[in-house]
Amino acid sequence: MRHLLLLAAGALLPSLVLWPPAAAATQFFASGAVEHAGVHELARPARLSDAALAAGVREDAYVLGAAWLRPGLRMEQQRQQAGILFDLDHVRRQALASDRIALAEFCASLSAWLGSMPSTGRQAAPLDPRVVDVMPSANRPVAQGDVLYYPTRPSTIRIVGAVSRTCELPQVALQDARRYLDACPALPLADADWIFVIQPDGQVFRQGIGLWNRSTPLPLAPGAVVYVPLGDRLVRDVAPDLNREIATFLATQPLADPEAHP
Repeated sequence: MRHLLLLAAGALLPSLVLWPPAAAATQFFASGAVEHAGVHELARPARLSDAALAAGVREDAYVLGAAWLRPGLRMEQQRQQAGILFDLDHVRRQALASDRIALAEFCASLSAWLGSMPSTGRQAAPLDPRVVDVMPSANRPVAQGDVLYYPTRPSTIRIVGAVSRTCELPQVALQDARRYLDACPALPLADADWIFVIQPDGQVFRQGIGLWNRSTPLPLAPGAVVYVPLGDRLVRDVAPDLNREIATFLATQPLADPEAHP
């Protein structure tokens, strides 16, 4: 099974470095749909509103999918990723021991896919310049080496995880996340009762899709990802939080920018 998650992070991560500190300035990097891409220097204390103003966020920027990438969070996310890979290997080895070959192969494939993803340091936060400018609680401090990335608006959503193949589907306004699953067949290993929805701002929701637990309809914003988890019965004795941890890690991956990937 081949899983692909288009990332803008490949272009951004080389910029996730700590520049030498200036005496009274904070340096950050702006990328994507901004008028002034590159390194900027702001007087301290610098905040998100200052950074957005310096970057010149364009009118066509998709602010819901903007990403704040922070070097200080990368190590924590690397540990999270390592824990996920450890748990997947544990499930794989137990599957092999009990001759469940399909589960073992899926765990190996999922592990390779997740292991190839960068630790981005993404901090989930509102990044709409109009919001951070008027809401003090959202106007958080910017640290040395932070990256602000504003993609343009995508037109699709993605379904990943325990599916026969990764699916990229047209986003339909107000359509419940569950409805997209009809176009992306799940594997027999998939959980029949739950999915995880990762909205483009990094928020993660667990949605019930069974007849007994069906959640309130949850529309997907453009660029959202649906993670179809492994069946709970397959992982609960070894790694009961594995599926939620995978969804949380997927939320750290920035959107691909349609402008950068025609």
